[in-house]
Amino acid sequence: MSVQPPSYIGHYKILGQLGAGGMGVVYLAKDERLNRQVAIKRLLKGPADESASRRIHQEALLLAQLNHNNIVQIYDVVEEQSDVALVMEYVDGRPLTYWAREFNPNLRQKVQLLKQIATGLARAHAAGIIHRDLKADNILIDSNNIAKIADFGIARSWQDTKDLTREHHVAGSWYAMSPEQALGEKLDSRCDLFALGMLAYHLLCGQSPFGKHGSPYVIIDRIINSPHPPVGVVNPGLPAALCKLLDKLLAKTPDKRPVSAASVAADFEVILSQLTSDQESAEEYETTITTEDFHVQQRRKNKGRKLVAGILLASCAVLLGLTAAVFPQLSLPGNKKPSGKYIAIIEPNLSNLHSREERLLANNLLSSIKQGLSDQKALLLVPYSESQQLKGRPLREQAQALNAQLLLQFALNCEAALCEASFDLIETEDFVETASRSTMLNLDAPLESRARVLQQLHYLLPSYPAENQGTLFSLSPEDYQRYLEVFEQRNNEADVAEAIAEMEALLKKNAYFPPYYELLADLLVTHFYHSRDSKIRGRLEELLDNIPAKIANHPTILVTKVRIAIYLADTERTEALLAKLKLLLPDQALYYFLRAGAYQRGGAYSRALEVINQALNIRTSPIYLRQKAMTLTLMGQMEKAKPHLLQAIHLNNHYIDAISLLAANELDSGRPGESIRLLSQLGLQQLGDRDTFNLCLSYYIEKRLQDTKNCLAHIIKRVPKDPHVYLLLAEIARLENRPVKSQEFAQRALTLAQEQQDWLGLLLRARAYSELGQGEQAIEALLKIDNTAPDGLFINYSRAQVYMASGDMLSAKAYIRKTLELGMAPVWFTTIGFQSICTLANFDDLRVNYPTLCSERTDVPTIENNSNRME
Repeated sequence: MSVQPPSYIGHYKILGQLGAGGMGVVYLAKDERLNRQVAIKRLLKGPADESASRRIHQEALLLAQLNHNNIVQIYDVVEEQSDVALVMEYVDGRPLTYWAREFNPNLRQKVQLLKQIATGLARAHAAGIIHRDLKADNILIDSNNIAKIADFGIARSWQDTKDLTREHHVAGSWYAMSPEQALGEKLDSRCDLFALGMLAYHLLCGQSPFGKHGSPYVIIDRIINSPHPPVGVVNPGLPAALCKLLDKLLAKTPDKRPVSAASVAADFEVILSQLTSDQESAEEYETTITTEDFHVQQRRKNKGRKLVAGILLASCAVLLGLTAAVFPQLSLPGNKKPSGKYIAIIEPNLSNLHSREERLLANNLLSSIKQGLSDQKALLLVPYSESQQLKGRPLREQAQALNAQLLLQFALNCEAALCEASFDLIETEDFVETASRSTMLNLDAPLESRARVLQQLHYLLPSYPAENQGTLFSLSPEDYQRYLEVFEQRNNEADVAEAIAEMEALLKKNAYFPPYYELLADLLVTHFYHSRDSKIRGRLEELLDNIPAKIANHPTILVTKVRIAIYLADTERTEALLAKLKLLLPDQALYYFLRAGAYQRGGAYSRALEVINQALNIRTSPIYLRQKAMTLTLMGQMEKAKPHLLQAIHLNNHYIDAISLLAANELDSGRPGESIRLLSQLGLQQLGDRDTFNLCLSYYIEKRLQDTKNCLAHIIKRVPKDPHVYLLLAEIARLENRPVKSQEFAQRALTLAQEQQDWLGLLLRARAYSELGQGEQAIEALLKIDNTAPDGLFINYSRAQVYMASGDMLSAKAYIRKTLELGMAPVWFTTIGFQSICTLANFDDLRVNYPTLCSERTDVPTIENNSNRME
């Protein structure tokens, strides 16, 4: 049933209907005050009226900022009772698709039009606005062949933190989306460049780059995963420069696209200037293959995967796709076969759980599943920490990053005191669901719930029987409930001391439950890191010594013991435990990973590199890649570390540890601006204390002293006893000519460093003495550092600082040279503490070997204490 158009909207007389879309009707009208024709978009009434009304206002506010010949202009917004209408420029023309079909333009006319569209986009982007739905239907061509970009109804400002237009979480037409839009990721102006590439491809090649399949899910999958047929193959008659530009616009990752719409417009201008008369008039071309045929053949080559029924992107209701690998598998020696199948637990979305009791039950499920899968024969459980970092990502992306043959998904839905727990087992080769189970659980019966979960795992995985059972049931319901409560609060730094006391009390009542030890060890290490309480070491040693023999060979216990021994730098015990672990741990990749950590802790970097490669031969993991990169970094091979970090970040672009190591390497390599970019994009609240300190140092090197102080103040609130912070504050005070304050900060650092009885404590005391002008005591502290200290950038740079301050130029030069050989950039030596190396004859040979030593970044402020960089 058609709706009768109104006679007037405001003072605009309706002349007829131009068209209708999903959110409104567009009328042709006459502005009787200014005697001109206008187009009016009127909101259709429906269940989404309030949201769509906000869209109209959003579009008006955005378009009001723009005034450009290639953008449809906004004139007015009319509100009448519950109706909202947008009054805009009337374009007497045709949509791009009709224009191309009816007017049969030549190549020059098409490229000129694309240049206009790029120019209009550049204007919008310059105002901080992205379109997000650029397609042929939204490009109007007037009678003078002027292109006008229309329908900014889902556009948004980059700076706007509230996205008012995301009714279904992902905005845009499914056949014109960029990969990042389809995946529900953060967008910037480069998503419009991908859409421009889609539009240009169709205009110049007569086909969509992703075929003409009728299913939106198939097209979305191709956009995310499949390469497009190269432009030069589909239309061989196009100039090479034009083909190259279109292929760049259609790059899967934004970083590989052109930098801006303005640069694209400039490229089109260059292409126009180089067109020959033959190219300009060429209208016919032969296509060796249609784009649909191309994708069908690609699918056959790749042995197309079946979809898990019902698995769609929760954030955008489009088909899940596995992101194409940007970084090829790095070359390693021959792959080893694992001793079983890898299974990974998918981090669940538990936003539907509202009460504390429901969240405790979810933790109970997780703990039970981890224990149950660890006990299954021929199953190798991927560390859950890897799954946690991937929460919310498309399932296929998680599968790729976790590199497991099996995935276990679980969900929990509660009503009153009863909850239904469901479990789905997914085989990743064909991406099909192979088994599914569910059970009802009672909120106030945690031990019974745990037993039921373990039973469901038995039914779900009948081919993988359990080995270790019977250690749980001596627990009382009250003790188990308390364990779950501590587990829920494990990341609360303020209550960690109380949580440790609770866990130690629980262990005294029952010493045979492996998860107790795992949680207590994590809490102790966290507490030591934040408090620097030397008594924690003794408590960790006590924990190691008191594990009962009955459970000493349980995989959870063995791994926990090895981690503690490595942390304590107890080489003898570490070796004994690793020897046992090699025989008893089913997952040999995890064994090699732990052994690599032990070698690295002891400074045996070449051996660490050898064994982490063995882990990667068995299973590619972002955590293993990051471990390899760390080892290379400590060897001074930061450029070699970079591709491994980039591969880890590609597998998991929220992997904070990999991003922070990359940022630290950029900082050491003399690129503090890049370090700031990497760390800032994570957000200050997401950074650990070490990474936050590196961000502070980066600000400092960039001469952003107020940012540095703010950054350090943030650390002090979280970790008030960190000597590194006060050493840098002492230097800033000295830079600001506040010697008394500088001495106060240095004395505070010395006091705090005296609480640490390891090599790091000695190093920090040496730096504090140096800042206080007590060179003799500083060198004495350095000489007490034994061979347990790693021979890396941090310690060698610190030694160079201390020897420079004490006047021992020969020793200082030796450590400066070593630090430079390890990869530290010369910019770190353009400071007041090292200014003598540019004038003294002692350093003549050093300046010859490193010509930039005294010429690079001479404007950098005093950073004598950048040995404070925490590794």
